[in-house]
Amino acid sequence: MLDAEALSQTERYLREAERATLRARDLTQQLLTFAKGGDPVCAAVLLPEIVTEVAQFALHGSRVKCEFDLPANLWPANADKGQLGQVVQNLVINAIQAMPEGGTIRIGAHNETVTIDSHKSLAPGDYVHLIVTDTGTGIRAEHLVNIFDPYFTTKQQGSGLGLTTVYSIIKKHNGHIEVESELGRGTTFHFWLPALREQQLDLPEQQKESMSPLKGRVLFMDDEEPIVQMASTLLQRLGFEVEVTRDGAETVQKFEAAHAAGRPFDLVVMDLTVPGGMGGREAIEQLRQIDPGVKAIVSSGYSSDPVLANYRAYGFRGMVAKPYKIDDFTRVLREVMRGSRPPIPIIFPGQPEGR
Repeated sequence: MLDAEALSQTERYLREAERATLRARDLTQQLLTFAKGGDPVCAAVLLPEIVTEVAQFALHGSRVKCEFDLPANLWPANADKGQLGQVVQNLVINAIQAMPEGGTIRIGAHNETVTIDSHKSLAPGDYVHLIVTDTGTGIRAEHLVNIFDPYFTTKQQGSGLGLTTVYSIIKKHNGHIEVESELGRGTTFHFWLPALREQQLDLPEQQKESMSPLKGRVLFMDDEEPIVQMASTLLQRLGFEVEVTRDGAETVQKFEAAHAAGRPFDLVVMDLTVPGGMGGREAIEQLRQIDPGVKAIVSSGYSSDPVLANYRAYGFRGMVAKPYKIDDFTRVLREVMRGSRPPIPIIFPGQPEGR
């Protein structure tokens, strides 16, 4: 896709293949979240496109339509994109099952600042308030108190785990969920997610910056050869001089040698886990002994690992979860290279990216 101009006839197929790959990634992450209950790896998520895409995907094959009221000025939510998608998907599926003859789902959202007196279940702060309403059969009053309990269901089809998963994810995001329903008149779910109000986005400036070249020496560590090859190519195209390693021990050795020779690496990117060898978590401790100011980024496909959810506490300056998109990777590289404490990375859903 980086060579899309030369492959204009093929670009559409490449984008469709990428979209399918990212969908497979998100579905796999949902399964891992359900199986392991991993902590969310939060980023500043722009909600309108993500909510719309996930809801429309869940509606495929049903007789239900969906209406959206998602203002463009919504604050970014401080959320795990994959887990947030799971929340929206489960709520939409729940609504579809409540309307077997068809109906309408309405999904809206607005910004909300909670004060100490305005909401007893939420800490004061800025939130995005999302509302999912259906025109289905509704829920009996005596059942409302049980709908988030594991395996509780009033439907002939379903495991009773969908709403339990929704409740668990929102609580892990330090959010809150409520439900109101009237038999024969539909059901409405309200949920709140912490927002990043201060993170105002200047898209033209960010897009301009993303085109400017980078420079410096990067040490890249991963045990999978295809990832090493692709990342090396990408880093070189961005303007970096790249050296690669396959495990933490080799990374420490090369880093120490370069430091002693007066040609230190400006940036280190390390895989978190290396089967049978030293991974990034152990290596960063040794790198910080050599250079306390080392700028390191951790990368992993194991999003349930606590290092990804709290990478700064382990000495890293940035984080990218595999499989990462070119824009996500480049944005984290720039933030860490600038040397400042990097803000939470921004996810731009639907934006064209390469590998």
